Amino acid sequence: MRYVFADFELDADRAELRREGQVVPVEPQVFDLLNLLVGAGDRIVTRDEIFDRIWGDRIVSDAALSSRVRDARKAIGDDGKAQKYIRTIQRRGLRFVGAAQKIVPGVVAAQTPALAPTSPQPAPDSFERPAVAVLPFDDLTSDGRPSPLADCLTMELSAALSAWRYFPVIAHTSAARFRGSPLSAADIGAALKARYLVSGSIRNLGNRLKVQVTLTDTETDTQIWADRIAQDVAGVLDLEEEVAALIATAVSPELEGAEARRIMHKAPADLTAWDMSMRAAWLLSQRNPDVLSEAEALATAAANHAPGWVLPYTLIAMSRFHQAMSGFSVADSGQAFQPTLEAARRALEVDQTAWIAHALTAVGELWSNRTHDRALLHVEKALELNPSAAINYHFGGCITGFSGDPTKARTYQERICRVDPVYPYRAVIEADLGLWHMLDGNWAEADDHLARAQSWDPAYGRALQRRMVLSGLTGNRDAAQAAARRLADLGQTLDPHAIIASYPFRRDDHREMFLQGLRFAGFNI
Repeated sequence: MRYVFADFELDADRAELRREGQVVPVEPQVFDLLNLLVGAGDRIVTRDEIFDRIWGDRIVSDAALSSRVRDARKAIGDDGKAQKYIRTIQRRGLRFVGAAQKIVPGVVAAQTPALAPTSPQPAPDSFERPAVAVLPFDDLTSDGRPSPLADCLTMELSAALSAWRYFPVIAHTSAARFRGSPLSAADIGAALKARYLVSGSIRNLGNRLKVQVTLTDTETDTQIWADRIAQDVAGVLDLEEEVAALIATAVSPELEGAEARRIMHKAPADLTAWDMSMRAAWLLSQRNPDVLSEAEALATAAANHAPGWVLPYTLIAMSRFHQAMSGFSVADSGQAFQPTLEAARRALEVDQTAWIAHALTAVGELWSNRTHDRALLHVEKALELNPSAAINYHFGGCITGFSGDPTKARTYQERICRVDPVYPYRAVIEADLGLWHMLDGNWAEADDHLARAQSWDPAYGRALQRRMVLSGLTGNRDAAQAAARRLADLGQTLDPHAIIASYPFRRDDHREMFLQGLRFAGFNI
């Protein structure tokens, strides 16, 4: 089922809003609201109906509804004053007043009641992106009735996967029709037009929640991945969001890997922008410095094929970020991240809602320009757009810490282990946590984290630099000199002026503490 109005197309089956053939990124709940309002024709949709359809049994505030209405209007170029598409009917609800045409496959197009004809249907995208659907999770501890916990987890997971934005996510209202369905994965996939299905079950065992998750390829009707996730219930305030973030972080690379394996069989001449982007994403996931230039070249070719699509531009920025990280121990880190900043800014020119572009822009603003406030704005926007991405907590901690709040920085980076236990930059995170504890005067905790950083990557220069400073502050000059010798063996600078210049401290007292540690370690500065 599709609806066309002005130069927009609302595709309920694919859970996509398109404008002139280009996908307009919207959150799942915003899409569901648009789908509900447009499908209702000129009928007033009450607030109670909206709450029931969008949130079900979940209790949310009026502010949540206002936020979704605002985002829906923004997505279709409307606003609260003009109300040319979505009109507020005081004390009653909302009504869609745009000229919408309903398109049903195999049926002659018919207009919704009392609405005028609209512009022709936009042309389809020049490349095809496979969709993923999250089926309702089963609650094995319930009495057979729909479980609020399972339903909330399903909706949170749909939202978390949508935030990654590689794959379109089918609206959860559409996927909910297949709760307990006896149909095969292939049949459900065909009905939803989804190549991949995420399904699972939950079991609440006292203070532990156990979740079984599977990922199925509907074209081959085969299960391609499965995992079990256990989470302590006690102490977790937003349980569904926390578990959904864990699942999304695990499922997203599996989806990308499945697409990459499929695309590897294609001839280079047959590759679309989607195919090239998935190849680039797969190469980046290998964390192999030797293939980063190839990944960037593929992403650049994809951007040339689809200049209005943001994903290739974010992959270019990510490849440059990984290249910069491979040399991050050197003092001149600002210059290393300049290409990342340039590519991330280009991505934001294409799409201001690309979370990874905001995250990478934040990194560039901090390390290249030392503009702390601008970096904070971008990283906070990235976290708002995608609270499930471990890399956002990495950057959030780094930027917040150097901006003067090491305590808050730790709360960001300590969450990474919960969201992604195998995060690839573990040594970097441990070294950062060591620095934030050191700035707060927690010497023992700083020592523990720096020791972990060195165990993860004995050649990581930043950990050794901080070991020198901490050893100086605690009066252990032998340990400081041992760290200095190790840096020298690695061919890295021992110039204290170059080292301190590479740390973008905003607060003078933090910078002075770092300098004091270097002096006590035996350096003249």
